[in-house]
Amino acid sequence: MRPNATSRLRIERQPHPKLDARAERVFRQAVAREMLLARESAREPDFDPNDARWRLATETQQALQGAVLAYEDRRSLLALAHRMGIRAFDANLILAIVQDRARRGESLQSAAPTIAVLPRPTAAASSVMPSSVEPSSVTLPSVTLLWVAAIAIAMLVDSILIAWIIFS
Repeated sequence: MRPNATSRLRIERQPHPKLDARAERVFRQAVAREMLLARESAREPDFDPNDARWRLATETQQALQGAVLAYEDRRSLLALAHRMGIRAFDANLILAIVQDRARRGESLQSAAPTIAVLPRPTAAASSVMPSSVEPSSVTLPSVTLLWVAAIAIAMLVDSILIAWIIFS
């Protein structure tokens, strides 16, 4: 009689009892922790109103015009997300989730479990830019200053050329 394939693959070596018990204990702790987190998330599907992800979602809901988000509103929401420490990818995802719920006629509360999957924003990213300054306003004065300097230099060069032509 021929042995089956599973009996040929069986390893006859016994695992070390101390390592096996420790690995099993770590595994059981990880499973228990995961079950507790799942239970907590099932109890509270809503967000804390101070959670940056939820604040961005409510701001997006308020900025929607039907199911459409204007380009200017999208830029200001992304700047707000950046100030709150939300990554650009996650911010765009939150905007898309809220827009999709509005398009389907569902409430914002139905988006809570989906938004909860996204990672919490980091505190380090929110300290990069002060909350009173938007990214678009940072470059505006520097561009204006550049134009003023270019015009002043052009006028100076023109004056020198005119003076050279007249007095030579």
